Amino acid sequence: DIPSLDKSRRATFSLEEWRVLTRQMRKWVDEGSRGSTGHIARDRYVVQQYVLILANCGARVGELRSLRWNEIQTTTLENGTKRLVASVKGKTGERQMVFNEGTDEYVKRLYDMRKKELSGDVPYDGFVVCNRDGSPIGSLKKGFASVLQFCGLELNSKGERRTLYSLRHFYATQRLSDEVSPYLLASNMGT
Repeated sequence: DIPSLDKSRRATFSLEEWRVLTRQMRKWVDEGSRGSTGHIARDRYVVQQYVLILANCGARVGELRSLRWNEIQTTTLENGTKRLVASVKGKTGERQMVFNEGTDEYVKRLYDMRKKELSGDVPYDGFVVCNRDGSPIGSLKKGFASVLQFCGLELNSKGERRTLYSLRHFYATQRLSDEVSPYLLASNMGT
């Protein structure tokens, strides 16, 4: 028996739910900043940027977690627009992944945060998503679960629990609705 498409689909977000998430996520980060020693505020800020980047590049969770600054560059596309491109190593091998327009702002926020923490230059081979000591963050599941709970978005309309992987599915769904070639999308996502 071949499983039905409905059973194999991942929990994702509707466009309206995504808007709720992005609006409420700002409040979640601000709430973590009030009266905090900085630890909670930093963690929430990193989760926020991670969520925004994941939803705008199609990377697998681990691919983004292991991404280093020297694996990202700016390139000019055929239509003349500039985009961030990253060399990622995933389960299907190494590939070039193009970020959506505007994602450079979220990446820059992490760079600026890191530069401020270090009071100077960010190591060229340092992790984009990292702890204060520069080590890669092992997991952002708890932070993502916290923001989803804050927003009331833990489950989709079918009662399925959302995970960080839901952001990859959201990215794919949005690109297909923008009529991006399925071949180009699959290449970008390494699938």
